[in-house]
Amino acid sequence: MKAYFSIIIFAVLVLSSVVAGTDSYMEARGRIASDLDRALAKALAEKGQEWITADTVRVCRQLGASSSDGVAMLLRDEYFDKSLSIPELRGRSYVSLTVLDEGETVDMICRDVAGICGDTMVVSPVEDNVAGVRVAVRGNVECSFATVLELSDQKLPLALWTAALLWGMLSFYYVRKPRVHAMTCEDFCRIGDISYDKSARVFYDMQHNELRLTPMQLTLMEMFVNAEDHRLTKVEICEALWPGKDDASETLYTLIRRLKQVVGQSSNLRIETERGRAYRLTSNCQ
Repeated sequence: MKAYFSIIIFAVLVLSSVVAGTDSYMEARGRIASDLDRALAKALAEKGQEWITADTVRVCRQLGASSSDGVAMLLRDEYFDKSLSIPELRGRSYVSLTVLDEGETVDMICRDVAGICGDTMVVSPVEDNVAGVRVAVRGNVECSFATVLELSDQKLPLALWTAALLWGMLSFYYVRKPRVHAMTCEDFCRIGDISYDKSARVFYDMQHNELRLTPMQLTLMEMFVNAEDHRLTKVEICEALWPGKDDASETLYTLIRRLKQVVGQSSNLRIETERGRAYRLTSNCQ
């Protein structure tokens, strides 16, 4: 499996989780706003005359005259609060009221203090002395991001996110795991507890740590791996590593001695000497 393929799948799973989570979050916000609208319409029908009076209009205008920005009165009402069908919203709701002057539209009224709001409803007081006055009324709730997230259905996003994490861990494990196969494998082989990546020309120990070999040691190890029964004669080694040199016995002895140390410290392999004529790479488990 190619690394980029794993990355693409991981990215798709993460992106799908984010998109699904965002959709679920926005759907929960929509349900909250709809619940506010329904509760406000019910409360206005029952208690609208108590909220919107001549005194309410007068106070709003006085506050507006002393401020350059729009002013809204915030009203906490038990009936409106109990009319909410989502229990988590109760105790956090309030109603905002703003008097609209001549030519002023709903879009021009001041923004809500915080949280989520429903649609704005425009009503007129029933008292004669404030006839023709328009009042913008809106249901609001102090609702944090965490509360909305709790109200949203995050099962699918959580499942996708879990799948992304599992895929990431499995992909990492797959990439880090030594690819150990039979000696006839095209790209990898194993002898004892050492694995060899033919394409990269790298030897690994059981922890998949690369063996630090000099170029000459690496070439000799490759010769051992590829040789029948992992056995090489002194003549074969000298002709391959030092062609044309009359006597490379001492150089070969030094190379074998140092390679024995590296192999012996990193694996269960050892290099055996056969009567000074040949060498054989073998496992201590054999």
